Amino acid sequence: MTQIEAVAEPSYKMPPVDVDIAKIAALFGELGLGVPTAVTELIGGGARSFRIDRTDGAPLVLKAFKDAFPYATGKEVYASQLLRNLDVPMTRFLASDESRTRLPFRYTIANYLPGRQVMTFKDEPDVADLYRQMGTMLRKLHSVPVPGGYGAFGEQGVLDPSATNSEYLDRRFAYSIGRFRHFGGGEALAQRLEAIFAAHADVIAESRGAVFAHDDFQPHNLLGERDPAGRLQLTGLLDYGNARASDAVCDLAKALFCSEHDAPGSTPHIRAGYGEIDHSNPDAALWIYTLVHRVTMWMWLRHTGYIRDGEHNPLIDDLTHMAEAGTHTT
Repeated sequence: MTQIEAVAEPSYKMPPVDVDIAKIAALFGELGLGVPTAVTELIGGGARSFRIDRTDGAPLVLKAFKDAFPYATGKEVYASQLLRNLDVPMTRFLASDESRTRLPFRYTIANYLPGRQVMTFKDEPDVADLYRQMGTMLRKLHSVPVPGGYGAFGEQGVLDPSATNSEYLDRRFAYSIGRFRHFGGGEALAQRLEAIFAAHADVIAESRGAVFAHDDFQPHNLLGERDPAGRLQLTGLLDYGNARASDAVCDLAKALFCSEHDAPGSTPHIRAGYGEIDHSNPDAALWIYTLVHRVTMWMWLRHTGYIRDGEHNPLIDDLTHMAEAGTHTT
């Protein structure tokens, strides 16, 4: 029996899409993926994702993309291929298509990962075990060097790469602070943040090279479950939409920033799992990268309308506090 299960409509998702079972069956037949029997929408993410159960195999995931997304589906496929030799439970793609000829939207098809979002375990007494495993997994991701310089991924590699971390972060911060001004973050605060960023040029210049950076490594994009002995275990890494070639400490700072927001108290456990940070002044590096990520996050939330015009958001308070401190040591 074919089943399409309705779920609540998050405001950030793309509009409902046509997941006609006959079209999916035809597609799966063409790709040799078996016979679909049930389609169930999964909750989470800006795209729409569907679990596809099959008569002759493990379930798969069909992910439908907004036309407004600024990257091709092949970007996620490329990112996952960089990790293909890692011993990490993660999304592995079987197909992607931009043509809209087989289905009326752009899509990817990937393996189905068991478990539920790590975020849902936050009140469990042993959730720290998951956070430590997150740190260990992130360290594995950062062991993968990316050739071609620093920058965002496209379908076949790094787009418009920067030769050094300083060049890349200068470009990234200049764009973000420009949009910060555009959306009303405040000229005085913007000038103070620019001065602090410039004062940390030596910290940013110290980089061990471009590595695989997930850039959205946080409890909503990781899955976990209890094993037969009752221990919490990570079971999946999701969503390569932000993935890029970046400095490892910069990506760690993003992971800690986002995880701490959603799961307060997770930072020391993630850092314990991650281990030694490859920087001569790791606290200063994490501090300045967190400043960059906060500016970028605020301007992105304004751009998407999550923060409305004139609405206050605690990110501004955080940035104001950092501007007043001026350095991580204050």
